[in-house]
Amino acid sequence: MVCHPSGPFFYSNEDEWQKAITKFPDLLKNNDINYIDRTSTAAINVGADAYFDNETVLLQFQRLLKMLKFKADYKDHDIDVLLDNARKHTACQYNLNDFRKNIDSRCPVDVIEDYDENDIKKTIQSFFSSDPHENKSKGLLELAKELNITVPTKCSLSELRKLLSEHPAFQTVNNRLLVL
Repeated sequence: MVCHPSGPFFYSNEDEWQKAITKFPDLLKNNDINYIDRTSTAAINVGADAYFDNETVLLQFQRLLKMLKFKADYKDHDIDVLLDNARKHTACQYNLNDFRKNIDSRCPVDVIEDYDENDIKKTIQSFFSSDPHENKSKGLLELAKELNITVPTKCSLSELRKLLSEHPAFQTVNNRLLVL
């Protein structure tokens, strides 16, 4: 749709918009999303607004699909929508080679951020906050337990790093292609 002669972004002209809001009056609600007029395109102010979560993206697609029905330029066309949804919200990745296995060993970060299956952020502290190990680093073995990773007994540091490398919190690939 980006290359369509109607413009760089999908939008409805005034007549198409009036038809769309007559059938779908909920299009007039912004749901706390900053929509560009008569579009499904939304914007955020970097550093001020929250990131788009899955619910926000879903609302945008619902809005787009409602509006498409009234776009004259797209009449009788098949539309395929692909979405590249970034699961992680930062480019920062943790290098497992910078961590050690045991308590009170090298640990380069204060927290590990992970996202559950519902894309809810989970923060795991890398250092103990109470006795008997207060202010000591947890080490990879303890972090693995907190990430619910089953670690075999007598697991070596290299084996532990291999196990953790398969966990999303430590993976370098952070985009998922979703089929809607």
